[in-house]
Amino acid sequence: MHGTHSRKWLVAALLTTLCVVAPPPAAAQGGTRLEDALTAVHGLCDWDEAMALLAALDGDYRVRGNQAYHRSLERVFLNLAEAGFAEEGGARADQDTLEFRDLGATQPAWTPSHAALFVHSPDEIELLAFDDMDDRDRTFVCPNSFPTPEQGLVAPLVRYEHGRPVETYAGTVVYGALPVEDLFARAVQAGGALGVISSYLGEYNRPDDHPEAIRFKAIPYDAERRGFGLNVSRTKARLLESLLRGGVVYVRVVIGSSFTPARARTLVARIASSDPDAGAVVISTTADEPGANDNGSGMVATTAMAAGYLRGIRDGRIARPAREIVFLFGPELEASGEWLATRPGPVGLALVMDMVGQDPDKTGAIALVERMPDPGAIWDRPPLDIHSEWGRGDVRESDLSGSFLNDYVMAAMNLRAAETDWVVRSNPYEGGSDQGRFLERGIPSVLLWHFTDAFYDTNLDRLDKVSRTELENTTTAALALVHHYVQAGAGRASEVLDIVMAAARKRLSIEANTARGFLSAPAVAQDQAQRDAVLDRERHILQAWGRWYRQAVLTIEGFDPGLPFGERTELQGRIDAALIELREIERETLESLAEVPVGG
Repeated sequence: MHGTHSRKWLVAALLTTLCVVAPPPAAAQGGTRLEDALTAVHGLCDWDEAMALLAALDGDYRVRGNQAYHRSLERVFLNLAEAGFAEEGGARADQDTLEFRDLGATQPAWTPSHAALFVHSPDEIELLAFDDMDDRDRTFVCPNSFPTPEQGLVAPLVRYEHGRPVETYAGTVVYGALPVEDLFARAVQAGGALGVISSYLGEYNRPDDHPEAIRFKAIPYDAERRGFGLNVSRTKARLLESLLRGGVVYVRVVIGSSFTPARARTLVARIASSDPDAGAVVISTTADEPGANDNGSGMVATTAMAAGYLRGIRDGRIARPAREIVFLFGPELEASGEWLATRPGPVGLALVMDMVGQDPDKTGAIALVERMPDPGAIWDRPPLDIHSEWGRGDVRESDLSGSFLNDYVMAAMNLRAAETDWVVRSNPYEGGSDQGRFLERGIPSVLLWHFTDAFYDTNLDRLDKVSRTELENTTTAALALVHHYVQAGAGRASEVLDIVMAAARKRLSIEANTARGFLSAPAVAQDQAQRDAVLDRERHILQAWGRWYRQAVLTIEGFDPGLPFGERTELQGRIDAALIELREIERETLESLAEVPVGG
């Protein structure tokens, strides 16, 4: 009995102290701390230059391989060349280089020049039009839409009906509320329609609040059907529905567009390292989305990081990194996957910069760090695990592999937030951007982004929705993390161990308290069968987190593969002690769950 009370006292003490962050060890002092890295990178980026670049990118209707896509990459190239990157041709391995690479398969690249949509009922009314790539409503024509005759294509407009035979759509333009890609597959590809008009918008776009928002979405390339897809706003959808209720409606569609064969052109900037064997860190961003936030902001943030860091090295403000830094600009998913397939050396970690500048006051989106898959992606429970409206990804326990990166990135973000009024949090893994390409190859990677954005993938994602302050906060925190990581060293590795252990203690404490709350609920506590089931589930979750964090701690051993023997031995000793502590916390916590009284 005395032993039981003693153990309860120990568990209580643990659960009340787990959130205390241990101070960094002496080895982490003297300029090697993460907060020192944040100070070191302060002022490296030229934000007047960055915002001027973003203003130029805002006018480019970027789609993979099209004219605006190439023009945008050229803008970035010139910016980085001005900062001191040398073109790859003839450059030495120890130089900071910049090059275009054509990767992947050749595909048709779509470039629009103008478009208009008119309705006849009976008089002709212009619903939508653009004559310039900078026009607000440029996204109403879907990429891969084929051109019409110069004067346009005239056809009856019919409403899409689920039970209607698809062959009856032949020769018409079909209107519906389905996503345009689904409507195109059913009405054009299966039914022979000439084209489709969709009024679909995601609920997170809040179409009632933003009735002029028009979705941006491509349709499949179909050289046989040569059809088109159009998206309309809530306001225009109401007009079309009113006209359709009144009788026969004809539309005239004018599209000027062209296709050229293109590969996944990727811009690669590289800052050379002082240690060729130390591997690389990658900052990846997508260049084939036309929005100012998605993803002009990611392109500009990555450009500012590359240009600012190289200028800092050349000005003597910071040391040349021990690790190589690679900056990738290209088509989403494709560029990073193709680049990794040709990468000869190791990659230590990757940051993906995608939608990093949203103005929270205008878009409703806050800064997020989408973590690598951890148990929170499977068992997501507030306050630490809140999915965005993008929704959960397909994550299984077999996909979980612990890494120091999740908590390391959040530590950098929180340091920046402590200096400002910035709001940032993490979300469980959901997938959908380039971090998946790195994770597939066992490379730790997280996504820096903002969501839920009411203007995401719409015509209203323009320069006025970007916050310079938000962009600067995200970029500065990310660059601080990169600077801390690429300089390596035992002090930094030891500090990362402290960061991960503080996060592990906090996580296990919160999960234990959540479990105790479930077990104490009257409906559970008074039903032995339910109690047993809940206890099994909660034990399983706690064990999954314990295992994940032990794996994370072990990855710190490779934080700096070049440590001298003595420093490596000391770090390994700290890692061994951390593993013992984690196992003890898990054991004591699991025992405490079994002791929650039956019947409350």
